[in-house]
Amino acid sequence: MRRVLKIGALSLVLRCLGLVASFLMGVLLARALGPANYGIYGLITTLVALAMTAGVLGTPHLAVRDLSIFTARGDREAIAATVSRFQRATTIASLAIACAIAGVGWWLTGDQPRLRALILPAAALVPLTAWTFLIAAELRGLDQMMKGQWMDIFARPALAFVLTAAWVLTGMGLSIGEALWIQVAVTALTASVSWVWIRQAAPPGNARQNALPEKPWLSAALFLMAVDFIRTLGGTYGVVMMGWLDDDVALGLFRVALACNIVVALPVTILHVILAPNVAQLYKEGRKAELQRLLSLTSIAMVAMVTPITIAAYFLGRSAIELVFGLEYGPAWPALFYLCVAQLVYGLFGMAPILLAMCEREQKLFTVFLVSTLAGAIAAYPLIMSQSAAGAAVAMIVSNGLTGLLAWHVGRKDLGVDSTPVSLFRRPHLLRTHAP
Repeated sequence: MRRVLKIGALSLVLRCLGLVASFLMGVLLARALGPANYGIYGLITTLVALAMTAGVLGTPHLAVRDLSIFTARGDREAIAATVSRFQRATTIASLAIACAIAGVGWWLTGDQPRLRALILPAAALVPLTAWTFLIAAELRGLDQMMKGQWMDIFARPALAFVLTAAWVLTGMGLSIGEALWIQVAVTALTASVSWVWIRQAAPPGNARQNALPEKPWLSAALFLMAVDFIRTLGGTYGVVMMGWLDDDVALGLFRVALACNIVVALPVTILHVILAPNVAQLYKEGRKAELQRLLSLTSIAMVAMVTPITIAAYFLGRSAIELVFGLEYGPAWPALFYLCVAQLVYGLFGMAPILLAMCEREQKLFTVFLVSTLAGAIAAYPLIMSQSAAGAAVAMIVSNGLTGLLAWHVGRKDLGVDSTPVSLFRRPHLLRTHAP
């Protein structure tokens, strides 16, 4: 138990440090590139993230699950076969997507040499990030928790920030292409180190090729990929639609608001990371009253932490943005405030989406994300056309609200628990601690 608590605490610290590094990287790039170029850079990295999500084919989830089982059994042949199969599938899929990006991008940017120069580094990032992400999951499945998180969560954003800062300090200036190539170099390094670690943790053996039946493995992986893709799209559709419907400067402003939102979402993220295993355990053990109490108190905690941040964003948001990012990013303030409201709405429904994920309701969770993302994207079109970056942020209120509402409904209907604080008013005894 002590080891589990230690790993959990270290994982949380690592995740927080990674978020801080990502935020600092956003500040550095915003100041170095300016609103228009920062908007283009943000759009490219967002599309790369979506492509990477498709490229891993859902294998990271299966890797954690299957490798942890085979490790407990001591089945080295099955471990070798699983690692080999997942890496082969991810390599083929991510390289195919990268080639498609390179080909289509080259054709679409024929009369825009400035944009054409960005196609190659963007395409290269897809397989590199896919390998890093998959190997991180494989290491976690092999009980190498810290190694499985170090490169993907912390080392990559931290090293990218250090190298980009060093480049800027040379006084040579920074272009979008140079920023992307720095990301390629850093991701290649983290992928290489990760590959060495997985070779040490799971050395090639007499891999039993039938360790996993091909068809069931693939169907499960593709469904998980669809879940991950729509979840990622739910957090990034605003960037994609801003790139389509508005100019580069407005896109850059929205990206700055999203960078600030990392800090706003940090309390919610921390609670999800810490409490998700507890939700799964209480559900498995049938301790419904304790699960209900945990969910309700977590929702109260989320609202209590996000509310003062939202109020501060309203009164101090513009000044804070101008101080950190520069005066030209001041107009990003309304978008930041609306994104804070979106987090507040999300927090009101507590851990409803995590509840479905931890309690074997993945298919319904996929439907929740699909409906809420489509609704948000539909709402975003007129909102962006009329309100620009602020409109894209308001659309996030719609999608976050629907995600929470629909997940809450499924939780009440299927699991008989309420992820909001309402149950505490109906049953105030839940506030008291009960002995197990």
